[in-house]
Amino acid sequence: MRRELAEAAVDLAAYLKGLDDSLAEPVPGGAAGAAPAPSLAAASSPARPPEPAMREERPADMDALAAQVRGCRKCGLGHARLKAVFGVGSCKARVVFVGEGPGFQEDHQGEPFVGRSGQLLDKILETVLGLKRADVYIANIVKCHPMKNPETPEAHGNDRPPTPEEISACRPYLDEQLRFIRPACIVTLGSVATKVLLGTEKGISLVRGRAYDYPVELFGPGHPIKVVPTYHPAALLRNPNLKRDTWEDMKLLKSLLDAAK
Repeated sequence: MRRELAEAAVDLAAYLKGLDDSLAEPVPGGAAGAAPAPSLAAASSPARPPEPAMREERPADMDALAAQVRGCRKCGLGHARLKAVFGVGSCKARVVFVGEGPGFQEDHQGEPFVGRSGQLLDKILETVLGLKRADVYIANIVKCHPMKNPETPEAHGNDRPPTPEEISACRPYLDEQLRFIRPACIVTLGSVATKVLLGTEKGISLVRGRAYDYPVELFGPGHPIKVVPTYHPAALLRNPNLKRDTWEDMKLLKSLLDAAK
């Protein structure tokens, strides 16, 4: 399994380099509001990713998992961080929002999406879905702040995308969170989260607008989790023209949640 994770990490390296460009890609006409697809294979036919295995003893509950994350030193992020950013929200949430990784504010406060991006995400939740932060669950692919210079954690503008090795080390924690929560849907925020969780090389603007089956069977056959990719709130702050597409993605999410009641 470790060898499979390593191979998956190598595959990720090529497309993680183009994160900023992929966020700015033009949205193809007619994508918004498209009918949900049964799986990502219909769109890009990616290789099915192996299910990551926990390297520690499987935790008994979410609190035990959080303790594992706080004590984790599997990669360099664990030695440089100020605070581990485990996740926040309801452990009974029907939808989990997954971003790339903590930034400066998150590293200092220990909670995901607490800066301007978080404020915008909260607004989207309330406006389109009628939900508050406490009604959903919010997490990241990696639980510690990826920094350009780990020697200066107090510096602003020190963020970078996580490396494939960092993603491989942290990915099992996210799937354990999903096992405990058992959500109906996952929303991937941005290209990194989308590429990692769906195993695709396509940028977010080419994938959003539809729903996919999560390619890892966490609960066995017959219990798929629907994945709705959308833009990261930071991309909306840079380019407000993307808000319309994000609103359409959230309407799609609402329809899936309503159908799953």
